[in-house]
Amino acid sequence: MAGSRNSMSPRATRYAGILFIGDPHVCASPPGFRLDDYGRAVMEKLRFCLETARQRECLPIILGDLFHVPRDNPNGLLVSLMELFRDEVPWVLVGNHDKHEARLTRDVSLAVLAAAGVVRLLEDAGPVEVVCVAQRRVLIGAAPDWTRLPDRVERNGVDCVIWVTHLDLRFPGYEAGKTDLREIPGIDLVVNGHIHTPKPLQVRGGTMWANPGSIVRISRSVQARDTRPAVVIWRPGAEGLETVPVPHAPFHEVFPPLDEGYEESRETVDESMFIRGLENLAIRKTSEGVGLRSFLEMNLNREDPVDRLVYELYEEIMTDG
Repeated sequence: MAGSRNSMSPRATRYAGILFIGDPHVCASPPGFRLDDYGRAVMEKLRFCLETARQRECLPIILGDLFHVPRDNPNGLLVSLMELFRDEVPWVLVGNHDKHEARLTRDVSLAVLAAAGVVRLLEDAGPVEVVCVAQRRVLIGAAPDWTRLPDRVERNGVDCVIWVTHLDLRFPGYEAGKTDLREIPGIDLVVNGHIHTPKPLQVRGGTMWANPGSIVRISRSVQARDTRPAVVIWRPGAEGLETVPVPHAPFHEVFPPLDEGYEESRETVDESMFIRGLENLAIRKTSEGVGLRSFLEMNLNREDPVDRLVYELYEEIMTDG
């Protein structure tokens, strides 16, 4: 989709820090097993995040998946977001849930907000802009869904380089990750969305990796029960990131009680790319299996006997159908 263009020119706006908001998954209807008024709850969380950014003079960046479903969101929901974002325009990275059939098209809800001028859309991989943060020149780059991190970044005299991503990164405890954490010459900090469970900061050489997790809980699981939604703030010169808890209801008020003896491993709770992809396909409602074919071709290893069986089963079903 044609939209925002990347720029390297310094902004006139000056900030004291950057506030990172993980995967809001805004939706009018409660996803999963949630029992509450989910639409109201997630809007209150976003309002808290933007108010915190305003009070602390931070640039707000949403790390992808602003929406839970890419399009056909109620007009009232879009209007509420426009009103919320009008005064404190956030930067929004494109996530997998923001796209229809793996593409950012003009008919998705995120494109509507971008056209209205209430979000700064980060849809391209690469450097985005140099901003002034606490009198430091900070280059912000982006790796949206289904893009890649750079091998290195030329700093060109900036004081710090931060990359925001929406990728399956291999954080400890998230075995479904496909991209290893490593030192990327020129990048000081990578802040990732997509993985809903917060992960401890990781350092690889001169690059720090952060995954603050989603500000909402959309799965009924042991891990969601133990998660405390939060945002993180980066400031130049600070050690690590500041964690700011986001107000949320107790788990038992949001989800039905877990069955007695309910257990789930951390590897299972951290949804794999494969499972998330299948969920996206259900959302997209492709009628002829074309989206499913593309997804399987991109994610299955034909040399693996189990993956090969999955693909053969797909071929059999589509042929018989």
